[in-house]
Amino acid sequence: MLPDLKPLVEELSATANRFSNTSNPAERNHIISLANQIKTEVEEPFDRVNSYVQVMGEMGALRLFLDWDAFANIPSGPEGISYTELASKLGADERLVRRMAWMLAIKGILKPVSLDYVAHTKFSEHFARKDSWAAHFKLCYDKRNFVYCRWPDFFAKYGRKEPVNPTHDNPTSFAFGKEDKSLWDILEGDSLEDFNTAMRLLSKARSPHGIFPSRWIAENAHLVAPDAALVVDVGGGRGQDLYRMRKECPDIPAERMVLQERAPVIEEVERLNPPEAEGVKKMAHNFFTEQPVKGALVYFFKRIMHDWSDKYCRQILGRTRDAMAPKSRVLIYDFIMPQPPTSTAAVLDLGMLNLGARERTEEEWHDLVQSAGLQPVRIWRAPEGGENGVVECMRPWDHDG
Repeated sequence: MLPDLKPLVEELSATANRFSNTSNPAERNHIISLANQIKTEVEEPFDRVNSYVQVMGEMGALRLFLDWDAFANIPSGPEGISYTELASKLGADERLVRRMAWMLAIKGILKPVSLDYVAHTKFSEHFARKDSWAAHFKLCYDKRNFVYCRWPDFFAKYGRKEPVNPTHDNPTSFAFGKEDKSLWDILEGDSLEDFNTAMRLLSKARSPHGIFPSRWIAENAHLVAPDAALVVDVGGGRGQDLYRMRKECPDIPAERMVLQERAPVIEEVERLNPPEAEGVKKMAHNFFTEQPVKGALVYFFKRIMHDWSDKYCRQILGRTRDAMAPKSRVLIYDFIMPQPPTSTAAVLDLGMLNLGARERTEEEWHDLVQSAGLQPVRIWRAPEGGENGVVECMRPWDHDG
């Protein structure tokens, strides 16, 4: 029986006609989802398997061109570059370069100008930059994909159960033969640099600002002691979110902000003195230990909890709860898994599974914070939609206040 494509095609056409902002992820993702639904309806099992095989070839060619810095050697402009000249610049065999470029051109990463010339697309121009999403791709190709390939062996050894630990019975530690180490211990060299670049880009793309109003912090400073911290950014990197809060609400004084991170990160921040951390108190801290900053108005966690399974999150939140004043808030900026999940949500969750962690639905966030002795107040969402949110919590006996 032939599928009825008309409703999907009509919805795709109507959505495409309304499409006005490429920076709106909800609009983009809806169009991509509809196009994929049409593809799913018309393809046969062989087509699906063949598409997987093609993706493997595309990913391999892309990874090699990134390793060779090939995209940076292609000049801007519609005329492009000949395979002969590109091969000469790369110190590679022309036929090898041509064969790799064919795959990338077929997939729209490069633009074929003629049989012998190739030019940039928006994708290859982006990949030519040092600070690009290529870092995220390389990290996933080199590390995550390697772990996926070891799943059958991992679950054969440890059983068909959900991984919940950062080491030992954990797919990443198992795959790399370092079962006493977590991903953070395994990353080194170029992979660590790619990870840091990817995290910076993801931090910009997944900003909590515009979700929870920073002005609330300044307006409610009276709820805590006059000398208490207003914001403690736990695991806050280089302080970029504290900086954004101050830009959004200049009435929050920097001296009442605390940046907590692992000691090596704090040492780097103090050495580099980036503008985003200027004026804030910097403190080395392990969030599994006692929270030394007592009675702060807000304890802020950005993309921390999804790195850990529930039992570890309860430890982190329990330490925080014990430090809270009666009117303190915990703000957890993280991914809110939609039900049913999108493909992006599902693959993010599988990536966290590799670390013994997970993404969570709205109901699971409620269950988690309550199990840690906190009371959910509200889950804040961006006005334009999306899958990120801020889970606001209090101590339960103070909820009515």
